[in-house]
Amino acid sequence: MSLAPRTCPPVYTGSHLDTVPQGGKYDGALGITVPLAIANYWHQLGYRPVRPLCIIAFAEEEGTRFGKVCFGSQALTGKLKGLDPTALMTREGQNLPELLQASGLTGNPFTPHFPPGKCFLELHIEQGNALETAGFPLGIVSAIVGIRHFTLTFTGKANHAGTTSMDLRHDALAAASSFITHVYNSALASQRQYVATVGHIKVEPDANNVVPGKAEISLEIRSETDTLMDSVLAGFQEFLDHTAQKYGVAYEIAKLDQIPPLPMDASLKDLIAEEAQAQNIPYQVQPSWAGHDAMILGHELPTAMFFVPSKGGISHSPEEFTPSHDIGQAAQVLEKVLRRVSAE
Repeated sequence: MSLAPRTCPPVYTGSHLDTVPQGGKYDGALGITVPLAIANYWHQLGYRPVRPLCIIAFAEEEGTRFGKVCFGSQALTGKLKGLDPTALMTREGQNLPELLQASGLTGNPFTPHFPPGKCFLELHIEQGNALETAGFPLGIVSAIVGIRHFTLTFTGKANHAGTTSMDLRHDALAAASSFITHVYNSALASQRQYVATVGHIKVEPDANNVVPGKAEISLEIRSETDTLMDSVLAGFQEFLDHTAQKYGVAYEIAKLDQIPPLPMDASLKDLIAEEAQAQNIPYQVQPSWAGHDAMILGHELPTAMFFVPSKGGISHSPEEFTPSHDIGQAAQVLEKVLRRVSAE
């Protein structure tokens, strides 16, 4: 949809078409259907933008089939070109080339196919309750938070649960539990500056009559800035040193995935705000605490996101819901923004 030659860098918009098992109908799909409605509206008006408008429906953003999040956007932008497609397997035992062949598709899916563009805009549901709680119908994303994953291993000494007195124990699980409580309370006290989660615990020997000699836990930290995450980790390290001494254990920290925060493009954020103000639509500026395809595209070209409320903060559920009035207002803002960025 354009008056410009195909070589003119396009304006990209879109989101992901997949969802999680037992998911809702708004997550991802909203960011595709609204741009399609806008394109249809332009067609009915006979309006033709100067720049090409490209609507992208990304596959496998959730990572449900192959265990790799933002799979489609990473493949499109060449982030996966070093991977062997046959090594990616579904739970049913099918590899990626087999699935592509069954769908009538050929070629290497990891060959980059992303022509340079002017910008990328993604409309998405919030998947939280910040907008609904504050009473705003629109949220302009300041940044997509960084995510850091770690594995922590506490090593004590396994011993008899009855004959080992409490003051002589080297209980790895007790030390891990103390740290988990500290992580939770510290994140809670930060007043949403960061979130931290321990979602996995493995205990050895995992017997009800043995003092745990080893405990392994996961740790995930999310924040809008690397500086804050560095500070949080330094505080956790200090607490770990104290905890290890208190419980007579040793600990090790292994770094896993480290995804840096991605600030959204300032000019695009301002443009979204201008159009919201012009239509008297209240908004707030907030980080995105979840990952999105925009965090992949944001390394390729200027990128911005904005949110509509999720009723009750519910997402990844059949109960996921956004009122049609909020969707309509967001569609008006997106239409005006797309019109402006594709006209120059």
